[in-house]
Amino acid sequence: MKDIRWTNFNYNKDRYCFLFISELRAYGLGYFFKVAISKANNIPIELIDCITIAPDIFEQYNYENLIIINHIDTDENKRKTHDEFIKDISNSTYIDELTDKILKNQEKLYLYMFESNDLLNLIKKENIILIGPAPQIVKKLSNKISLYEIFAPIVPMAEHFVADDYFELINKATKLLQTSNKLFVSLEQSAAGANSAIISKISDIENRFSKNKHNRFLVTSYIEHTIDPTSLSVVINEEDIYIAGIADQRIEGTSFRGSTYPSKTSKDIQQEIDRQTKLVGLHMAKLGYRGIYGCDFIVTKQDKVYFIEVNPRKQGTTMEFCCALKTMLPHNAPNLPEIEFCAVTQNKKPPNMVAIKNTKQNIYWSTYNQKLTNRLKTITYLPQQRSEIEMFEAVASNKLTKEYMILEHVGQELFVNEGSFLARVIATGQNYKDVEYGVDIGKRLIAWTITQDKNDKRIQDAM
Repeated sequence: MKDIRWTNFNYNKDRYCFLFISELRAYGLGYFFKVAISKANNIPIELIDCITIAPDIFEQYNYENLIIINHIDTDENKRKTHDEFIKDISNSTYIDELTDKILKNQEKLYLYMFESNDLLNLIKKENIILIGPAPQIVKKLSNKISLYEIFAPIVPMAEHFVADDYFELINKATKLLQTSNKLFVSLEQSAAGANSAIISKISDIENRFSKNKHNRFLVTSYIEHTIDPTSLSVVINEEDIYIAGIADQRIEGTSFRGSTYPSKTSKDIQQEIDRQTKLVGLHMAKLGYRGIYGCDFIVTKQDKVYFIEVNPRKQGTTMEFCCALKTMLPHNAPNLPEIEFCAVTQNKKPPNMVAIKNTKQNIYWSTYNQKLTNRLKTITYLPQQRSEIEMFEAVASNKLTKEYMILEHVGQELFVNEGSFLARVIATGQNYKDVEYGVDIGKRLIAWTITQDKNDKRIQDAM
């Protein structure tokens, strides 16, 4: 087991197993997929094990049936790319042998992934069934340039052009900036704004992209806007799209930091977002896509809605959407992973599916991802909490009026690298004021784990 950094999983052949491959911020989705498998296979939920495979480097882990794969030797939380993580799994003899062992005792092994990836060797194994969109389609839709080519004829998008290398980018941007105040520049691959920037002068391009001389770039006109809504949905088939809801994103610069639900946009704007989300989903269905997806938008002062991109995977807040739906839907109605399961395995919607517009809104939630812009070392830790579902249910049922949690704090005496997660805040309540208050308190507590001096400039610069 030299390729395993940490695990507490012990295989029991009398229990039904499935694999969930994800960062730990989505760990709770394993429960909802467990419900889907229980219903589909008529297996008591207490006899099912979700085996989570994750890359997160923490001081300690308060999770069941967890396998950590990460070949970084030092005590530092350095975020790997998704491709690197998937390659680690594919090269793991332990995972290979474990899946063989499981398949000796059950006919098939379901594989649930936060994001489908064609680098994963496991999907090529006989009787391992990927529940999610086909990796080849995900790869195509994750490319920013392909994205505009596919969807610009279908929904309103910003004017754009493609630069085949850095030098073409400089030449074209120089001309455009004579008539435009700002441009939005992105590499072909850029999740959560990681490889993109808002440009107002050529030196901005030089500072951000000078190391990407041979990359291709997508450049769009920058549209001034007032809010950044996002929708979460499931492509079921070429006729059915399930829309789970609309939240408002927290965007700092070009970086996604979290969301607030429900959206503060007007009913008319939400109807337009629903319309565009469905158009995008139906076109994805024609390409063969089946599964959960997210759509990002912007709304201008004139209430014009522009489609920005599709995220062909689970969103960072899919777990929060599922927790909220659990409190809003009838007891026997399927949640998102169950809808996705039926879409992938049967190409149809599950029984008792209930549209979100037919439910009562009884909870608000907000999230914040605390990432660092400088490398720092933690000086203390925060308790590891896991029961997000219970928190949502307590507030939705009026047992509590508001609550917040801090999840995935890396722990004590660990280096956290630039761009990596330090922790995440989730707040629930019955109005926007309460959830924003919860997020603010959570952020203050997370900052305390790096410095206990509120005037320490290094924490102000890093967070």
